[in-house]
Amino acid sequence: MDAICLGVLDGRQRDEKLELLVRTTAAGAAEVELRLLAWGEGIGWYPQRTLPLPGDLALLRALLRRAERLSRPGAPVAGRTRVVSPPACLRADEPASA
Repeated sequence: MDAICLGVLDGRQRDEKLELLVRTTAAGAAEVELRLLAWGEGIGWYPQRTLPLPGDLALLRALLRRAERLSRPGAPVAGRTRVVSPPACLRADEPASA
């Protein structure tokens, strides 16, 4: 699988970075993942955590645009967020249906 780094952002601490990659699978599909890189003395930068992102890149772009609007100084945040319940298949207190 070929991987292309789309960009790297500084993390919350000096020894952390966020890396966005896109890779092509053997079947030819594109997969996007976010990696948290950590710095190790004698090792250099290495991936500590990897988060595969949803394949629906249009939805991901829309969510990032919304996050950008809400993170602007003076943007009202209170009352504009919702807590969404997980689907029934993900609730731990309910048995999974067959």
